[in-house]
Amino acid sequence: MPRVKDPKRSILQIMPADGWSAVFQDEEAPTRTSSIPIFAWAIVRDLYGETAYTEVTGLCIDDEGQVSEACWSTGFLRYERTS
Repeated sequence: MPRVKDPKRSILQIMPADGWSAVFQDEEAPTRTSSIPIFAWAIVRDLYGETAYTEVTGLCIDDEGQVSEACWSTGFLRYERTS
């Protein structure tokens, strides 16, 4: 398996996120929100120089059908329990 030279961001673990959604602010109508389901939580490690930071982020499928981190998507507001 190929290795990434000097990785800066890596997923350490993924777990199901049944019953959770990401809430976004509508770009055209700022007072409205929309939500999309997230399918997994990911524990992600970022490296900044010699310092490592770990965070949990929700994974969703974007408009192009690609997996993306909800919290880095335009208009992200929060995660919300839906069930």
